Amino acid sequence: MSALADRIDLLVRRGFFRLLRWLPTETASRLGVKAVRANVTANRPEIMIGARRNLAIHHPEWSAAEIEAGVDAFLDGVGRFMAEFAIMDRLVPEGRFEVHGAEVFAAIAGKEPIIAFGLHTGNWETFGPQFRKMGIPLASFYAPPDDAFERRIAEESRARFGVELLAPDARGARDGLRLLKQKRVVMIFPDESRDGRSMAPLFGRKPHDKGNLAIAARLARMSGARFVICHSERQEGARFRLFFSEPFALPPAEGAADVLADIAFLNARIEPIVARNIPRWYFLDDSLEEIG
Repeated sequence: MSALADRIDLLVRRGFFRLLRWLPTETASRLGVKAVRANVTANRPEIMIGARRNLAIHHPEWSAAEIEAGVDAFLDGVGRFMAEFAIMDRLVPEGRFEVHGAEVFAAIAGKEPIIAFGLHTGNWETFGPQFRKMGIPLASFYAPPDDAFERRIAEESRARFGVELLAPDARGARDGLRLLKQKRVVMIFPDESRDGRSMAPLFGRKPHDKGNLAIAARLARMSGARFVICHSERQEGARFRLFFSEPFALPPAEGAADVLADIAFLNARIEPIVARNIPRWYFLDDSLEEIG
């Protein structure tokens, strides 16, 4: 793409984002679906191919029509997620969250170190405004998108809700450990994809120490943190159920901690949730090959 074409593309995306900010909430969310479906159909057909392939793996009993319905739900979720950055600050005032389990979580926040496991279901960005509403400071590990415009939108959205961003590297891990030792809440996303390959949940693959599950396990062992799983489920349109799990800890280690055993333990906690929400999982289209 030429420099001029890049400039035009940026102006179009900026204009589209500003339009979403002015539109009613449900209209903006629906328009995101139309934009993503059009772009994927025209420019990224491999996304739909990957989603169909993986739905057939996860649900071999599904008919072709059921798989296509799953692909449609996947694109609907991705499109709405993208558009809802523009309207995220409206969702709490408009009463669009139904929150479950927050009382137990709020009772321990600030009194002990907590690793919040954020899952990429529904719209995980909804936890930013929910944490702010609850008055609980949040720090979160964050892998910046390659696209500069998408990066600016994501970072500005999280800044509006006071989310402290931690780099996905050794320095970020040290910062995260420091915050946990201060009895802060640190969010990390254990379900992730790197270079088009799903790292977790494992979905029958062998445990490996190359992803966020391993980082979370090590941080928990070093800080004594307990875990709370935070996941969002889309109801209808731009309405959500937000779930905070019961707090849980890693099993006591006999001698030196076995990181692969810890990873298997944590994976067993997150995989059923992602599996129940698989058409609405952001990384549905990514490869499920074994990770060596």
